[in-house]
Amino acid sequence: TRLDLIDEIISLIQYKRYLRGAAEIPNNVVIQLADRLKYNITDFYTLYTKKHGKEHNQIRSIYYLIQADQYVEALNASMKVNDELIVSSYNKLFFDYCVIYSQHKLGRVSDIHVLSKYSEMIDYPNCINNESFNMVEMSILSHIVTLSSNMGNYDPANFLFNILSKGNLNFSRNDDNTVLPFLFYVVARVIYQQGDYERVLVLCEEGIHMAIQNENNNSLPHLFLLNSLAHNKLGDTTKAKTLMKKSILLLKITNNETTLEVFKQTYKSNFDIPLEELLKDISDLL
Repeated sequence: TRLDLIDEIISLIQYKRYLRGAAEIPNNVVIQLADRLKYNITDFYTLYTKKHGKEHNQIRSIYYLIQADQYVEALNASMKVNDELIVSSYNKLFFDYCVIYSQHKLGRVSDIHVLSKYSEMIDYPNCINNESFNMVEMSILSHIVTLSSNMGNYDPANFLFNILSKGNLNFSRNDDNTVLPFLFYVVARVIYQQGDYERVLVLCEEGIHMAIQNENNNSLPHLFLLNSLAHNKLGDTTKAKTLMKKSILLLKITNNETTLEVFKQTYKSNFDIPLEELLKDISDLL
């Protein structure tokens, strides 16, 4: 029976969430359920790939266009997908996210409309009770935080802080390992705007650890920068300068000149020592 299957593994409420696609099943739960059914865990993934792999790869190609800032191309590609034939609940959520995000980036839908759609897609704020989050849910949460803060609502950022700072977040990295470090940065940036620098340090330090663990250089310079600014606000200028050096060094290594110029201006606005003096011993960080 269903109750026999999930006994001492997950609650009936959580089981129903998995069935309707409201959350993705963590690997440890899949393993336990597979074992109870006397299946090999690889059999589960093989069955899923055969059934949903093609549609998932098609949606993922749209996501890659978004990552390359090719929003028109992403929308054009999405028009070739018959979303009514998408079987997987996760794939449907992934597809809808790609479409709405592209439309928003192109200015075809308003902030309020997108915020409403995002909230509906992941059942925010009721998702505070989720036991786990997948990549798409995390991406949507980061946008909810940003859009809400632009409207003067900091509740989503505070909600995410409570989740991220616990250190026991269950997150499925099935498509993009850059999402979680970026989410740490987004929430920390909003909390920095509120002047709560101690909480910024908590998020930045955990986000930096996550970025290094996932070899994600995209968010790492931004996390170093924000961590530096927070330390500076709290009076620890020595630590702040070291972190600033690291952020600038990473941008130099990756030849990210556009972001580097923005960081330099941020440094000049927050520190008294000339940037040239700060960078003269940057080689010791290599």
